[in-house]
Amino acid sequence: MAEAMEIFAALTPVAIIGLDGQGTVDLWNPAAVTIFGWSEEETLGRPLPAAVGVIRTSHFESGVPVRTKDGRAVQAEFRMARRPSGGMLLAAEEGTRTQAEARLRELLEVAPDAIVEVDREGRIVLLNKATEKLFGYAREELLGTSVETLLPEALRDRHVMHRAEYLSNPSTRPMGQGLTLSARRRDGSELPVEVSLSPIRIGDSFTVMAIVRDVSERRSFEQEIRKANQELEARNREVESANQLKSEFLASMSHELRTPLHTIIGFTELLEEQSQGSLNAAQKRFLGHVHHDSVHLLELINDILDLSKIEADQMEIQIESFDARDVIRDVLHGISQACRTKNISVEDRIAKPVFVLADRVRFREIVTNLLGNAVKFTQKGGRVWIEQPSAASGMASISVSDTGVGIAAADQTAIFDRFRQVGPATSGIREGTGLGLAIVKRLVEMQGGSITVESAPARGSVFTFTIPLDPAHSRERPVVLIIENEPMGRELLASYLEPLGIRTEFAETAEAGIAAARRIRPDAITLDLLLPDGSGWRVLDDLRATPETRIIPVFVVSVLDKDRTAISRGATEYLQKPLGKEVLLRALRKHAPDRFGSVEPNSSR
Repeated sequence: MAEAMEIFAALTPVAIIGLDGQGTVDLWNPAAVTIFGWSEEETLGRPLPAAVGVIRTSHFESGVPVRTKDGRAVQAEFRMARRPSGGMLLAAEEGTRTQAEARLRELLEVAPDAIVEVDREGRIVLLNKATEKLFGYAREELLGTSVETLLPEALRDRHVMHRAEYLSNPSTRPMGQGLTLSARRRDGSELPVEVSLSPIRIGDSFTVMAIVRDVSERRSFEQEIRKANQELEARNREVESANQLKSEFLASMSHELRTPLHTIIGFTELLEEQSQGSLNAAQKRFLGHVHHDSVHLLELINDILDLSKIEADQMEIQIESFDARDVIRDVLHGISQACRTKNISVEDRIAKPVFVLADRVRFREIVTNLLGNAVKFTQKGGRVWIEQPSAASGMASISVSDTGVGIAAADQTAIFDRFRQVGPATSGIREGTGLGLAIVKRLVEMQGGSITVESAPARGSVFTFTIPLDPAHSRERPVVLIIENEPMGRELLASYLEPLGIRTEFAETAEAGIAAARRIRPDAITLDLLLPDGSGWRVLDDLRATPETRIIPVFVVSVLDKDRTAISRGATEYLQKPLGKEVLLRALRKHAPDRFGSVEPNSSR
């Protein structure tokens, strides 16, 4: 609606000048520029130019002398209309009135929306061609009739009351804002519409102009979108249900298969020990085949079970701080026999400790899979090595490289898909289900990292994944986060710790404390239970529920009597105020000895 009025103001040869309640110009259309000479920039937000202002004091509609910006005298014909706040001046040079009126009628007729003008009694006094087309009436049929003719019968009586209310407080506004409006065609059919109302006062006369827009297509489009969204939601629910059923089925079948496999593996191992009698060479060979294939089948089932848990969002991640080298060395020891069998040299190039925040079991699974694949796809006499390249701040980067068969560029994305195998192992036989790298990718991402591959056929591969570093081990000074709203309390604890080389950070509210703990990952936290924006219990619960803060020692420091609830809800220790320096240091050394074990009460750094 607004753009239609803007187009009208831009195209009409009549000067349209809008004034607010203080007499400041808020509309100055192109025709006003042409007739009077002042640009829009020179008039908007300013009082009406004095030479033009004579119009406001005149009581006549024509023959008013006006001076233009360049001093030229023109005779102006004008109309004045009031607005709820201010007014509107319509002006044209004398002699052009007939031409302007013809131009206005032309603009009215070509307007795309239906335009209807209604007097105080609700009679239609003006309409355009779009109105005839929209409602199916001839112009002569509507002129002089009640505007309620264009409304559904059930709404006509109510509309008469609404019209009376509007006349008591007229303003330019949408009609029935927030409601679904309906109009009625000549044939009785109804259509959804939007209506914009504008009061027009010229002298003593008063009319209302209504611009009516047919929104049938838009409503139909909106209904189609709603229907499509509903169908999409239904399909998503079906997919989620199917995925859930599939995951439950896989988990159940995996469990049912693992149980007899454990029995088979256990008894074949007992038979191989020959504790119940000796076996001949053929029997030993047969048992070896059974044991090898049973173990291989168990590994495949474990992969399927892991993936089903991940997809069902049932995989639990237990974040802790540990040296990744310990896990890597353990995995290297586990694959040493396979390496000796193929005469593959394995090199550990990680020389320094790499403390990470990750799930130790899942980290081991990631490294085991990558190193196992490197050995599987490397020819006899080849090389495999693991190292730590540079990474983004806060992340550890681990690379597993080999001199194996390599992967074509076109397949380097597909290898992380489920059940995808893009090439044979060095034995020429495909092994496994194609789930290993899909699981690795998901496990890495679940712990806040990412994985990439660089490879080329016959030139080996480099798999690199990132995992969050433990910031406590990447800084020289230990850090204690003090969550306390009393300035003197914060200062006291800081005065205990700072002289000993312990850095302190502060948070005064529950929200700030939670955010700081996640951002800083301090070596320890002191927590006052009485905080201004919420209970300290909420902070404690959040710290223990969030993987990256779950392992941080949290010492409740409060004036409240000791409460066993604090320990049961995850507090490391409850320290009651007034708190002595030695008590605090003893707690820090006891529960975080790797960071505070060397701190002595009388030492300073």
